[in-house]
Amino acid sequence: MYITKKYDYDKKDVQSIYDYASRLVNHTLGGIRNMPMTLSDSPARNAKGKFGQFLEKYYFGIDNNSDSEPDFKEAGLELKSTAIKELKDGRISAKERIVLNIINYETIIHERWESSHLLSKNELIMLIMYLYEEDKCFLDYIVRFVALWKIEGEDKEIIRQDWEYIVKKIRAGKAHELSEGDTFYLGACRKGWKEGLRKQPNSDIKAPQRAFSFKTKYVNSIIKKIEDSENTIKDVSELKEKSFESIIIEKFAPYVDLNVEDIERELGSHLNRKSKSYYAMLARRILGVTAKKIAEFEKADVSMKIIRLKHNGMPKEDMSFPYFRYKEISGQSWEDSDFYYQLEKKFFFVVFQMGKDEKYIRFKKAFFWNMPFDDLKESKKVWLLTKRQIVSGNAEYLPKKSENRVSHVRPHARDSSDTIETCDGKMLVKKCFWLNSGYLKEQIERN
Repeated sequence: MYITKKYDYDKKDVQSIYDYASRLVNHTLGGIRNMPMTLSDSPARNAKGKFGQFLEKYYFGIDNNSDSEPDFKEAGLELKSTAIKELKDGRISAKERIVLNIINYETIIHERWESSHLLSKNELIMLIMYLYEEDKCFLDYIVRFVALWKIEGEDKEIIRQDWEYIVKKIRAGKAHELSEGDTFYLGACRKGWKEGLRKQPNSDIKAPQRAFSFKTKYVNSIIKKIEDSENTIKDVSELKEKSFESIIIEKFAPYVDLNVEDIERELGSHLNRKSKSYYAMLARRILGVTAKKIAEFEKADVSMKIIRLKHNGMPKEDMSFPYFRYKEISGQSWEDSDFYYQLEKKFFFVVFQMGKDEKYIRFKKAFFWNMPFDDLKESKKVWLLTKRQIVSGNAEYLPKKSENRVSHVRPHARDSSDTIETCDGKMLVKKCFWLNSGYLKEQIERN
């Protein structure tokens, strides 16, 4: 996919810059129309720092510089690109620290934290994280995340303390003794071996050139927060033409009837097939999301559920909900119950079907669903009977699968010792409500 509009953003507006940058997600620099493609064969094809330089120059139209002001100075926004790597279990990790700006030993001793060059340049950063793959040209690295990151809260206080410790050492004429082990989040890393040693104030001993940086572990904490939630819709203009629901369904359409191995290959993903969350991870990759949560689903309270069908079309399992507390149910009404709340929300079902040997697994369909009113009344019957049994001291005997077309109750615990107290003081194994597999089959066939 080629990005055709050149510098299509308002350099004074953070949101406009962010929206423009977000178009890069799941694409490469090689997809930029005005990129000089011949450079992919040049000796500098894998040179360190080239990704960031080309990103600035050819995507944002920013001249490469080392100014003390932010890259988008009118918006007060700094641009940083950094490499990430995908681990064998599908998790994402920082490949390296994020280098901020060179430390000027001569001038920094006169600075105060509140007006420091570090803070004025880097307080608000737009991070563009790309997947590093060995032997690939930097033009072919895939952008995975675009996120706004602000130095604030507890992090800001710790970074301030780190900065003040580094500056205190420089003021004492000990720049040559700086070590990344001195501090917690903000490091003073070696930068540029070719530049040699630098003069420092209050000492005749020359010191290696250093730069402020976010340490690799701190970058991983940033990634963790970014990973927790990510937008599936990268370009908001899509919503002017199509509904949110249709956009989501269209993302799955190309993969109908493909087996999971082929889907992974099409997506360029390598996921851990042994992971319990494999199918959920695959569904998120189809949506262009590598985070654990889909931001739009979180905002709309949509619950994504993976359903695996046996070769005959029957779901392999009933659908479980979180375990309930016997005492809580005894004091609730149906409309105030957790089960009612869980069933009232919208679901997004992603359905896979297994072959007879359960090894060949293909994607069948995906659809939004909410429980029909009449079926909600059936679930209410199950809940009311459950409450009645618990209150009367018969929590061992709760509605079975054979007693209701829609739902039932059964254990949902690690083992027989995973118990919770009932209203009459007994310790019983944890239980939860389930939607019957036969009921789920009906819903899948209707949608």
